[in-house]
Amino acid sequence: MADGNGSTEAEIRKAQRTEEGARFRGALNKIRARLQTDKAFREERDAEVRALHPHNVRNVAPGQVHANAFLSNLSKMYKNDEYIGELVMPPLPVDNLNGTFPTFDKRDRTAAPDDAMGSRSDANELNETRGSDSFLLQGYALKNSVPAATLRNQDPGFNEMMQLTMALDEALALKREIRIATVVQTAANYSGNTVTLAGADQWSAGGGGDPIGAILTGASAVWGGGGPGQLIGVTSIDAWNVMTKHPAILDLFKNTMPGLTKADRLAQEVGLDRIIIGKARKDTANPGQAASYSRIWGKDFSIVRVSTVASLFNATFGYTLRRTGDPITNQWFDPTKGVDGAYFAQVGQFEQHKVIAGDAGYCIKACVA
Repeated sequence: MADGNGSTEAEIRKAQRTEEGARFRGALNKIRARLQTDKAFREERDAEVRALHPHNVRNVAPGQVHANAFLSNLSKMYKNDEYIGELVMPPLPVDNLNGTFPTFDKRDRTAAPDDAMGSRSDANELNETRGSDSFLLQGYALKNSVPAATLRNQDPGFNEMMQLTMALDEALALKREIRIATVVQTAANYSGNTVTLAGADQWSAGGGGDPIGAILTGASAVWGGGGPGQLIGVTSIDAWNVMTKHPAILDLFKNTMPGLTKADRLAQEVGLDRIIIGKARKDTANPGQAASYSRIWGKDFSIVRVSTVASLFNATFGYTLRRTGDPITNQWFDPTKGVDGAYFAQVGQFEQHKVIAGDAGYCIKACVA
């Protein structure tokens, strides 16, 4: 049946607002409002829905919508502790790979003929000697490479072209530190100015030995020169960690500097210009084996006179003689390597860690156990 407007009875009833419909809409609006403001109520309703319709719930893990990528502002790379070798045997440029330099006998400065004069006598003449020593530089170099395909494929956070030479510089510095430490810690290089401690004479945190007396003895045994220089103590972090807790050393500063001893303060007290502490490490394991780390500088305490300015008529323990202009860095591209070719770099130098005056130093071997 249709009304005068042509609408059917069903359409009229559907359009009418019944009392039941109004109550339903009111309850629905309250539920919607509570879902927006009441978190606990909303979570309860969500749980009910998941229980009734588990197949409609999306359980997408974060890892499913993200592909791991390298960060561009964070990476992990270790660096060795500071190298001290060139502070002990400073670089001195030389023009040739081999040569000689003059030497003067230290007896010329410790003895002289009778200088008393009579009214008609002649003055006695000095009898001086001259000698020479030689040097021979050794070549050292390493090279590194990176395929061009690697450079084209690298993600942010990598800079393999920069690492090409940085890694070489670091490796060569490590090898140099090991060589210098070997020279400084070899007792035979001190022309007899050395002592090896053992047993109760070794310094220990419990009060063994006499570190102050031993250092004073060593410092007084070092020969000087006519040019500028500093008297420098050289030891390892392992030895220093024992020394800094030694009762005799702590007693020097108990009223002025409580706590552990500072290297510069101890240097002042025992007549040194400074004390340098070696901390750098080396891996002693063969390639392919598990790493085995140890300190480059051992448990010795050396005192060396270090020239602050290269000069004639001076006495210094030693120099790192290096060819003028070294190190040399070369880079090249080889198109025959791999699909895209490869970039190569080589860094090298000629140098020798030359002991100039062994008695311008003093070595206390095995100062701590």
